[in-house]
Amino acid sequence: MLTLLHRFVLNHSFPERTMVVNVFISAVTTDTLSRKDAVAWVNNLLKSHFTKVEEMASGAAYCQLTHLLFENSINLRKVKLNPKSEPDILTNWKVLTTSWKNLGIDKPVDVEKMKRAKFQDNMEFLQWFYKFFNANLVGDAEDYDAVGARFNEDLPALKGSSGARPAVAAVRPTAAPVAKPKAVAPSAAPNATKASVAPTVRNGTRPAPATSAGTQRSEPSQNEELLKQEIEKQKSLAADWETMAKEMESEREFYYSMLQRVEGLVHEADELKSTTIDVEALKAVLYQSNEEGEHEVEPTENGADSSQHRDSLPANLDDTETF
Repeated sequence: MLTLLHRFVLNHSFPERTMVVNVFISAVTTDTLSRKDAVAWVNNLLKSHFTKVEEMASGAAYCQLTHLLFENSINLRKVKLNPKSEPDILTNWKVLTTSWKNLGIDKPVDVEKMKRAKFQDNMEFLQWFYKFFNANLVGDAEDYDAVGARFNEDLPALKGSSGARPAVAAVRPTAAPVAKPKAVAPSAAPNATKASVAPTVRNGTRPAPATSAGTQRSEPSQNEELLKQEIEKQKSLAADWETMAKEMESEREFYYSMLQRVEGLVHEADELKSTTIDVEALKAVLYQSNEEGEHEVEPTENGADSSQHRDSLPANLDDTETF
């Protein structure tokens, strides 16, 4: 039995399995590409026309890049280079993952994520493949005939050439109306003499521009009125803001001076080596704008309200409070 097995092994040659260098990418990886550099890198290798990373979601580019790295590892005839439906995209990823499994590439591929064509998912995958490609590249990638390998099919299919021509054609109709009035002007007066027509053309006195000029003169007057009204509104708003700013500045100065007086009381207590501050003196500072007003707890004889300045204080004070 062993002899038969030995002869079978000798008489049948098995293809050697390509040695693959598996790589890993993390958040601290430094050799990464920007989105523009990544797209340019793929286009340079495959002579393709990708414009954004999201287009790599079809899987076709990864199939051909694998074909470039490992010769005959993928049958590009099975790859839908320009998929038109989701089943076509799934087919590409199935061809790719099957090939990677046979090669020994242990990179897990979340096809459900990739096929959604989200930038973040596709950019992370492309960053990993860039590192994987550089680790496994043998020889010069420039020797690879990318266009011939995919049977001269564009990747992806060109769309810019068909979209550029209408843009040029769209400019021509705008020039046509300008040329038409010149042809209409001579035919508008068939009964006029040649002598009368010639001076009008030479002097450039045309009725159509005169009417259009008249309408253009009336429009600025209306716009000027609107602008004047808007300017008046802005001036009024500016005056209101200026008044409000002055009021806020005066209030700031008032409370700042009050704070300075309280600070003076604290310094006096420090100099006297006292742990308390005279509450009456503190009240005199806090309610200096209305000395005869009432305290929030004890009203005075005339019952005046001093809440104008007390509303901004964080808490009430009584005779037992100390600092």
